[in-house]
Formats: sequence, C-alpha cells, structure tokens
Amino acid sequence: MKRHTVTAIAVSALSLFFCLETPRIAFSAALFNDGYRGPFNTPTTLVFSNMFINLGNSYNPSTGIFTAFVKGTYYFSFTVFLNSNSKMFTSLMKNKDRVVSVWDNYSPDGNDSGSNTAILQLEVGDNVYVKLYEERQIYDDGTGYTSFCGFLLFPS
Repeated sequence: MKRHTVTAIAVSALSLFFCLETPRIAFSAALFNDGYRGPFNTPTTLVFSNMFINLGNSYNPSTGIFTAFVKGTYYFSFTVFLNSNSKMFTSLMKNKDRVVSVWDNYSPDGNDSGSNTAILQLEVGDNVYVKLYEERQIYDDGTGYTSFCGFLLFPS
C-alpha cells in the first residue's frame, strides 16, 4: 500500500470519528443553603443554583430550566427532601407536561425524601424542569438533599 493511501485512510478515519462524536451535555445541581422553599400560592419552578457540572450549558442555574440544544434521548433524575410536618409534591416537567412526580403527606417523623427518574425524547427547544406545587414545601440546608440532574444518552 502506498504511503499516501495509508495517510488518506487515517485522515478519513479521524474525520469520521470527530464527526460522529456524541455532544457532551450533562448537568448536576442542588439547592444548598436555601432552607425551606414554599409554600407558594402557585406552582413554582425550582431553581437549583449550586452547580456541580454543566457541560454544554443546557441547564440555566438562574431559571432552573434545562433546554435541549440537541435532539435526542435524555436521562433526568431529581430528589427532594422535607424535614417538617408539611406536605411535599413535585414533578419533573417536559415543557408544560407532567412526566413523573414525588409526593408525600404529613408523617410523624417529619423527615421525608423521594426521587424519580425519566428517560425522555427531546426536540431542540424542549424544556425540562422540576415544579413545586402550590401549598407544598421542600428543604435543603447545604447537604445537597434536594438535587436535579440530566444528561444526553443518544443524539438523534
């Protein structure tokens, strides 16, 4: 095989590799030091402003909203905590649609947490966020009890 042919094959292989590389989109954030959130009179988007990572900058720590800039299949998970004798109800939202939720009513121990996960097909411009419902409450104090994360599994 001629030298220029081997070089051309190597260049083609590298080009193919870099063209097919999966975009790196991942975020993980917690409330931290916010204390109690809620109760509010209307549903409220939770803003997880303490970022652990935000590859691709798809999560906005000022609004609490993840926006898909790449069409594909995504993984999302959230955990919420409450340490009072109040009620907790949160949902993972895709645009304005409820996907999965965590709910808890009064319990005698006063300490409750819950998590939920979803794998979603997103179009460019779709939004994903965690909503706290009216007259409900959550808590975080610097230990990261209440968090939200997501990442791109497969672009499409």
